[in-house]
Amino acid sequence: MNVIGWRLDEVVDLIRGPRNSVVTLEVVPASSTDETLTKSIAISRDEVKLEEQSASKDTIELERNGKEYTIGVITIPTFYADFRAMQAGDPNYKSTTRDVRKLITELQQDGVNGLVIDLRNNGGGALHEANDLVGLFIDTGPTVQIRNSSNEVQVLTDNDASVAYDGPLVVLTNRMSASASEIFAGAIQDYGRGLVVGSQTFGKGTVQAVRPLNHGQLKITQSKFYRVSGGSTSIKA
Repeated sequence: MNVIGWRLDEVVDLIRGPRNSVVTLEVVPASSTDETLTKSIAISRDEVKLEEQSASKDTIELERNGKEYTIGVITIPTFYADFRAMQAGDPNYKSTTRDVRKLITELQQDGVNGLVIDLRNNGGGALHEANDLVGLFIDTGPTVQIRNSSNEVQVLTDNDASVAYDGPLVVLTNRMSASASEIFAGAIQDYGRGLVVGSQTFGKGTVQAVRPLNHGQLKITQSKFYRVSGGSTSIKA
């Protein structure tokens, strides 16, 4: 089953099982130049710490025209949020936006001259986190439109006028950047807030839901994403 572009909680539901039991995953090796060349990996289930997939930061020193520049790089492996802690009212719950805001503050204290948001191999995750993350870089405004099968449109919007970072910004993508990653990159591009560089993204512009059946599950497409500009993130045949 191909899970590229699925929400993180849906993927977790498929992988989750009794501790010490074995689950087999089919993956595309990082070194592979052909996405059809996969390998199977059998792993023992255990407790997974959210920190292992959290956003992280690094800096790169560059020289141009005799001047030294420090570029901050924030790598986001997935769009995540600790929903249980959030619902329990924990004020310190983890999420992509909260972690990135903290990392931006730390990089600003380091005196960075520019910022790169690395979304390579980020297959998506929590949609509201993509909306909130865009809000760190723009004043206010819509970030994504979601149209359902009844042609009803829901617009996710950043209503917080505060901006965490207003300097030079680059969003880095590749063929495995999908769903929420494409929504974030598209919004940054539509607002003219930064440059999107890298290779073409996956093209995941639909929303699926998994419905339980008496024997198995049924995955159905229930809505579509549209960018602020009105364009779709879906790949065109």
